[in-house]
Amino acid sequence: MSRKPATVHGFVVVDKPAGMTSHDVVARLRRRFSERRVGHSGTLDPDATGVLIVALGNATRLLQFLGDLPKTYTGEVVFGTATSTLDASGEVTASRNMSGLGIERVREASLAFVGEIEQVPPMVSAIKVGGRRLHEIAREGGEVVREPRTVTIHRYVVGDIVDRVNENPVVNIEVTCSSGTYIRTLAADLGEALGGVAHLRNLRRRAIGDFTVGAGHDPTSVDTAPLLSAVAVMTHLDGVNVAMVSVDADTAVKVRNGRSFESLGELHGRSGDRRIVLNDARELIAVYAYVDGAWRAVVVMPEPLA
Repeated sequence: MSRKPATVHGFVVVDKPAGMTSHDVVARLRRRFSERRVGHSGTLDPDATGVLIVALGNATRLLQFLGDLPKTYTGEVVFGTATSTLDASGEVTASRNMSGLGIERVREASLAFVGEIEQVPPMVSAIKVGGRRLHEIAREGGEVVREPRTVTIHRYVVGDIVDRVNENPVVNIEVTCSSGTYIRTLAADLGEALGGVAHLRNLRRRAIGDFTVGAGHDPTSVDTAPLLSAVAVMTHLDGVNVAMVSVDADTAVKVRNGRSFESLGELHGRSGDRRIVLNDARELIAVYAYVDGAWRAVVVMPEPLA
């Protein structure tokens, strides 16, 4: 029996509450819109809150491009205590007396983490090693060697001491970073850089690109957030190494057939090695990339998306 074709296409931007996994959000939106094909742009831990971009129907083909958007997080680094999960949900694995740690020293140490850095993914992550996700191995009490990954920290702002736990300072932070960054690892590494240990608590993703909590494109609850068009969401990529271009009817037919081009669309001074291609009805029909001297199709939509 053939699968029912997707009938609902677009994006939903939600403010994920604590206690729900990203998969829980997907499942609820699948039921709400009666749409089988649903995916999201980047996992948030169950205890974390904040922006989650979810795609439905044929818009799921576009999720891969949202990884180019920077993400901004806030949280609190609890010094003096290490946990098995690097955050407040884990068991305490080590303790240090860091009660004398001052805020200026923390700010100075944080500077070493700005820019392109290497991170070792935590054992509680969803990365697969040997065909199994790390968090599955961790739940069984196992641990495996993880290769460091390169990530970019655009901003690492250390605020103030907001609390103390066993006399050790708790410091609030705000981080803007590339996709794939683990903020819990950043917190634990900061503790180690200061000669002690630390873990993360109260993680909140404040923004994915222009989609923010508390301002602008304010996400709402899983049950009430509106369905946004593919064009409305992909517009936010325009200028992030991407240009949105419109083509005439004849070119649109060639694009829908996956043809390659020497040039594609009027750029009006913009640049980038990807093109989001719209037809003359302002519907999204494809995404192209500049590869080996030509514009080549990366994704061709099975039907134009508004």
